[in-house]
Amino acid sequence: MNSKTDVDKLIKPITKRVIHFGWVDYARGIAILLVVYRHCLVGLKRAGVEDSTLLYSVQEFLYNVRMPIFFVLSGVFLSTSLKKRGVGQLISTKAANLLYPYIIWSVFLISLQWVFSAYTNSERTARDFLYIVMQPRELDHMWYLLALFNSTVLYLLLSPVLGKNSITHLLLALILHFASFYLGPWSFFLDIAYHYIFLVAGAILSDQVSKWESLPTKKNLILLLLVAPVFIAGQLYWLRTIGVNYQTGHWWEMGPYLLIILVACFVFYLVSRLLEAWGKIPWLKYIGKHSLYIYIIHIHIIALVRIVFLKLAKVDNLWYIVPVSMALAIIVPILVFSIVKKHNWHFLFSYPQKDK
Repeated sequence: MNSKTDVDKLIKPITKRVIHFGWVDYARGIAILLVVYRHCLVGLKRAGVEDSTLLYSVQEFLYNVRMPIFFVLSGVFLSTSLKKRGVGQLISTKAANLLYPYIIWSVFLISLQWVFSAYTNSERTARDFLYIVMQPRELDHMWYLLALFNSTVLYLLLSPVLGKNSITHLLLALILHFASFYLGPWSFFLDIAYHYIFLVAGAILSDQVSKWESLPTKKNLILLLLVAPVFIAGQLYWLRTIGVNYQTGHWWEMGPYLLIILVACFVFYLVSRLLEAWGKIPWLKYIGKHSLYIYIIHIHIIALVRIVFLKLAKVDNLWYIVPVSMALAIIVPILVFSIVKKHNWHFLFSYPQKDK
């Protein structure tokens, strides 16, 4: 056989594996933009600024899917990582990259809001530091890091016990999801129970997603056009029936809401696949690569911009504040990470681990 042909055969699958999940950064980019957008609007609303029905309705329409998509994506990679590393090593890595920054940045958040309570929307006391281990939902956006870490650890501990029995694992995740209806007062457990189903779904679909990678762009576009009406109808149903503070009236209502979110996640996947295939909006992919750092820091930038506009400039026009807030809340964290990387200050986002 031709040696060049043999080499090509070896290189081709490797190359394919490298770009295998290139669309993921697009999905993360869209999700983090939705997160930042919501926090801009909610922060202004809490500060007493009259909101725009149009601007607020846009973020409400996609509120239910922006965080689950992060758990689904984590599940996709978690399944692959578990095949390569041991449970102990993975838990250690997740603790360094999720639990450590959660604690560090939660302490920083509470301290900052405590010192500058006269200018922020939060009234903090020393007692609020207990929320780090008791009520993570009281820490604004930081709850996500702890929820993802706890959900990941639960998956890693259950996987060796359940083995390849995906159905049993999925049923357990469903039970936890419905049980979250009764865990409202205890956000530490609520976030695990509610979001675990999305992590498990991502892990179970990991192999299937690999097979879908071979689908041509045209078929993905057709799929998107077919699913889009279902997605829109589902989101409108959710928006019109969900209760105050996004609470459901009965536990069984979480069933249709779950299906609606999963359909929305599939739409995220198709849109991200198309953007990757067409090479469109490359800056969105770049944002997605930095989504974790943007998530951690953005709330501080939004608060600072809000203070400058409302307290110093005496400007309360949403159409000025929101674009500036969003732009800086995306750009500044990326610049901060660049500085961290340049000076090797990774301890700000990840616990230093010794090379083995």
